[in-house]
Amino acid sequence: MLPLPVLTVYLVEDDPLLARHVLDALAQADGIACVGHAPCLAVAREELPRRCPQVLLSDLGLPDGDGTDLIREISRGAGPWRPHILVYSVFGDEAKVIHAIEAGADGYFLKGCADRDLIHAVQRAADGESPISPAIARYLLKRFGQAESGASGFDGAAPPAEDPQLTPPEHAVLRLVAQGYLAEEVGERLMMSAHTVATHVRAVYAKLQLGQRAVLGLAS
Repeated sequence: MLPLPVLTVYLVEDDPLLARHVLDALAQADGIACVGHAPCLAVAREELPRRCPQVLLSDLGLPDGDGTDLIREISRGAGPWRPHILVYSVFGDEAKVIHAIEAGADGYFLKGCADRDLIHAVQRAADGESPISPAIARYLLKRFGQAESGASGFDGAAPPAEDPQLTPPEHAVLRLVAQGYLAEEVGERLMMSAHTVATHVRAVYAKLQLGQRAVLGLAS
């Protein structure tokens, strides 16, 4: 029997207790191997090009800078390696999550979540799925519907005119997630699979990143 493929993960986290918890959870999960841990940006920047993990887990507030900068560097890099990126989040931290997604993150998971939820988030990220919460969905509806509603983002800034528009299915998915429905429930109401729901969410994240790149391009 051929050995099962191993999913490689790299952790960027400066809190030693939290890092130990995450590393232990990853070590106990079948089919997952942690190939490195960095307590700061400098170490991560040095090691990541050599470790080339499939999934990067990164905190945002680090001793020597913002994890969003690392995410942006990796996402805009010219090399062939591009991991799936998940960032840490806490309740009420949606603005930072959105900025990380704009920089290239694929999603997030909550600090202090159960080990099984952490492992599930890592596996979903590796499969190309992107987590989303009702609060994030509400923000995205405002972001992409700015011209109609006059709503603004978490920081009060108007979204750029260059933002791509949502398709009707993407809008329908976000609207139901914003109301608190889970992916399976959204799929049932829209007569699509949970996988298709996840595909629409990822497409919305990609449009958010595309709009941000357009802004940066105009500013350069």
